[in-house]
Amino acid sequence: MRKNLKFGILALTVVAAIFTGCSKDDTTAPSISLVGSDQTVVLPTTAGGNSAWSDPGATATDEEDGTITAKIVVSGASDVDLNRKGTYTVTYSVSDEAGNSASVVRTISVINESEAFAGVYNNVTDSSYTFQTLDTLTAVTVITSDSINNLVRIFNFGGFGNSVGLYANFSGVTPLSSISMPPGQALPSPASFTQAYTSDSWVIENSASDQSFRIAYQYNDGVQSDVFLDIFMR
Repeated sequence: MRKNLKFGILALTVVAAIFTGCSKDDTTAPSISLVGSDQTVVLPTTAGGNSAWSDPGATATDEEDGTITAKIVVSGASDVDLNRKGTYTVTYSVSDEAGNSASVVRTISVINESEAFAGVYNNVTDSSYTFQTLDTLTAVTVITSDSINNLVRIFNFGGFGNSVGLYANFSGVTPLSSISMPPGQALPSPASFTQAYTSDSWVIENSASDQSFRIAYQYNDGVQSDVFLDIFMR
């Protein structure tokens, strides 16, 4: 009887060893996919005008564990701000029961549609409608707003100095799109900015190699008003 018991235990041990030797470790990573794709969002036309970002999410499956979407861990989603220009990344990560992991990244680009016009303009003419004077300005710098679409700031506008930046609104970026400027912007005392003439201010060119525009405006130098036309080319 005791011999039979020993034989039975030995047989079970051999069978267990056979099955253990035949089993394979799970080394295959899960499959994870974005719902939707990368996103491009345009800045609002008024500060804070875009709603909060809504995450489309991701899905995940595993050969051994099946659907494991519920195990996805998301990072970076709280950093996405659709009211601030920039490139944001959201990472989705998941692991199966065996510890194999996978991840996928979504990119959200928040843009100012006038971005192509940002940069330094070394070819700017500044001419007076009244006195027919013509000056060439250098190092005029345009930066785009981080929070308002199609809003730019032009430094050294009118030759008033690199520390003087006036705001302009592009109605669009295609040729003949009009440009306006809020009145009452500050210039070095005693000068003051009066207005831009929208009907005579527009985008001239916007191509891969050429951005140019013109702005007709009025300002008061502290003695009298004058009207100028500035043409920005590069």
